[in-house]
Amino acid sequence: MAVLTRVECPRDDDFDLWLELLELKPSEKLLDALGDFLHEYLRVSNLKTYVMGLSGGIDSSFLAALMYHRRIPYLGFCLPIATNSPEETRRGLDVARAYGNAPQGICIDPLQDFTSLYEEISKTFAVVCPGSTPVAEGNLKARTRMLFLYHMAQIHGGCVLSTDQLDELLTGFWTLHGDVGDVSPIQLIPKSVEYDLARLLCARLADPAPLKAAIEAVPTDGLGISSSDLDQLGATSYAQVEDMFREYFLLRRKELGGGLTPEESRRRLDLEKTGPVRRFLASGYKRGGAVLVDPSRIAG
Repeated sequence: MAVLTRVECPRDDDFDLWLELLELKPSEKLLDALGDFLHEYLRVSNLKTYVMGLSGGIDSSFLAALMYHRRIPYLGFCLPIATNSPEETRRGLDVARAYGNAPQGICIDPLQDFTSLYEEISKTFAVVCPGSTPVAEGNLKARTRMLFLYHMAQIHGGCVLSTDQLDELLTGFWTLHGDVGDVSPIQLIPKSVEYDLARLLCARLADPAPLKAAIEAVPTDGLGISSSDLDQLGATSYAQVEDMFREYFLLRRKELGGGLTPEESRRRLDLEKTGPVRRFLASGYKRGGAVLVDPSRIAG
């Protein structure tokens, strides 16, 4: 059993570690280690189940199929709100039905539509502060879902599973208190690697069709902000996003080690104008987590 080690999120200026993560390769061993980690974490934490949302996208579909394959108990919910397409909802339900693995004795409908709840919250907030934005409304939808997931986790003795991966971590592409759960098994795995891991997993499944559909789907957050995640990131593929970060972190590391040529300095500035790197520079506070003040270091 190759259980993965728990780690903290890398510092933004730990360029060596970011580069190491970006060089990660897909393998059967890594796929097995992810399953081992999820199984072992539930055991040592004395928890009964994981709880997660099933969007119909690759991230949640991959983890649901992996836990089903490894017989790890989880409660998966498809939670459409207002802007989710029928295709997204159908894919999420297909995953729930094909790869469901609820703890013994628990039977809950995986489809829960919270559009009316979100709309009521949105209208209530608009009375206090009119003039919302698509991003703010998207965040509100994500946090409405998370309220339900944490409620289910509390009732059933579980914890909430995050489904974000490295590309989203680097670009700050998630909602604080909306997408972030208690355990993030693929947070440090590049999205391109995740796709390959999902394809490896398909070969182990009796019914790979729901996971294959998620692999082939256009990635979207389902929040009505844009037609795809890559549109928001300003890239054409996740491989391009990862290549941008490789080049940027190599330049930053060289800069710390002795400086850049004028041409390299111009290239660094150009990269900082791209969507992915610009988002990285603006989202450090999200990766850092809650700020703790040390009261033991009071001067005087």
